[in-house]
Amino acid sequence: MICGTLIIISAFRLQFDSVVWLAVAALIFDFLDGTAARLLKVSSPMGKELDSFADVVSFGVAPAMVLYNYWYNELIISSDGSQGIFTEILPYFSLLIAAFSGYRLAKFNISEQSNDYFSGLPTPALALACFALPFAAEQFEWSNILLNSPLFIILFCSVGGAMLVSHLKMFSLKIGSSNKTLNIIRLVFLGCCLILITSLHFFGAFLCLLTYLLFSLMSQKQIS
Repeated sequence: MICGTLIIISAFRLQFDSVVWLAVAALIFDFLDGTAARLLKVSSPMGKELDSFADVVSFGVAPAMVLYNYWYNELIISSDGSQGIFTEILPYFSLLIAAFSGYRLAKFNISEQSNDYFSGLPTPALALACFALPFAAEQFEWSNILLNSPLFIILFCSVGGAMLVSHLKMFSLKIGSSNKTLNIIRLVFLGCCLILITSLHFFGAFLCLLTYLLFSLMSQKQIS
């Protein structure tokens, strides 16, 4: 939760390099908190609630604030101010991600969960794409045009938010499950992500979200 709060502060300061490192830290803590609780034998219903509260901040509000500040700076502050009211409201579409994330995590807490899949897009998956987006947009001239276009902003925030609360089954990354076929799919997916990040850097990290969606769609029989 502290990492998520620091991400928000960094976003308002336009310190997106700090955002990346804090996002990595938040993801590591999110991955290890359950393991630590089990090892220390302190797991409890309260821990489950706190985990979701922290996720709302780090992977719901924080990515929304990163996108809001990036797009506000790109579309309004850096412009001549002649774009009109439509352009001025575009950065606010990022708030949909915070709202849908809160709904998803509340739904997650009262639902039965499987070790093999999530129902709907996990908040960290969408959040990591959001954290990578400012650097991905600045990486190429064409990516800057694409990722700052009104159509992309509206679609990314609305469709991404809707995916969070959808019923589409998305495979989890817990490789040690009993489903060996799904384990292979996970390893192939992680390999593809490594290739994307190595070759395309931040834009590759952003593309990992689309790769995850694609692999999940192709793996519906194995997930079910």
